[in-house]
Amino acid sequence: MSRLAAHGVSVDVPAGWEAELSTQPDPAMLDSSLESSDASLVVVHAANFSLPAERGDYGSGAVEIMDRGGIFAALIEFDGASAKSKLFAHEGFPTRLEPADFAPDQLHLSLPGQAGLQQFFHMGSRAFCLYTVIGSYSMRNLLVPELNRMLSGMSIG
Repeated sequence: MSRLAAHGVSVDVPAGWEAELSTQPDPAMLDSSLESSDASLVVVHAANFSLPAERGDYGSGAVEIMDRGGIFAALIEFDGASAKSKLFAHEGFPTRLEPADFAPDQLHLSLPGQAGLQQFFHMGSRAFCLYTVIGSYSMRNLLVPELNRMLSGMSIG
């Protein structure tokens, strides 16, 4: 198992999974006097298959190549002002997802057989979206517990 960590976000990457943690500038802070390292938003991608080098924040480029047993998760940070909005009203990281919560109509990119789940939440003054895709809606009872095991190794400080 390997560990990735930056800007208060950490991921324990289970065997058989790949993950990348990257940062991007916070547009709300670009004109401020904060150091660039303090004005970064975190993006984490994790999958139980090989991640392509180029992909979108919500997994475009990755979800197209995953098979029926594939799982993709993206943790995307939004600007701090969003943490106070109704969209991000739920407090706390969602580490326990239910198979019944996944549906084909919750995908950013609708692909046959796949299902997804998107949850918005805040941790303190930080706003996040957890976007997850499983390769087979019919296999959700097997895939979601594996996803939950990976999510249990993610934390936000």
